[in-house]
Amino acid sequence: MRTLLQPSDFESIVARLNSLDGSEKRLWGTMSESQMLEYCRKQIKMAIGKIPTKPLFPRPLQWLTKITFGYYIPWPKNLITAPEMVSKEDVAFDIEHEQLVSLISEFMESKELFLHPIFGNLTKEDWGLIIYKHLDHHLRQFGA
Repeated sequence: MRTLLQPSDFESIVARLNSLDGSEKRLWGTMSESQMLEYCRKQIKMAIGKIPTKPLFPRPLQWLTKITFGYYIPWPKNLITAPEMVSKEDVAFDIEHEQLVSLISEFMESKELFLHPIFGNLTKEDWGLIIYKHLDHHLRQFGA
């Protein structure tokens, strides 16, 4: 499985992020490219504890969801999301891009990680896989 913690996967994600220029059209969903970057940034902020979250499901369902959607099942388009993650305004592409790339590096250096609202408690390895999968999903949303 691909993970942000694997150097080649990390480099691939950063290269794909750097291929965006703010003019790509979405292939599905409602977010603009800059909103997608902000949305992905919020996930990483959640992982490192800069956005507090609450569990959306009971613990047994979190475990089942983590095992199935976190690891094995490809993510379909238009999944539910935590309310803390939703971006309502369009934001500056260049600023969001720079902040997301910076935050990815901050995640890589972080020692303490926090609760995911859908998957529950995650290890650094779990977060690395989930963040990679999330970024990959949304980069494909914009053809990157």
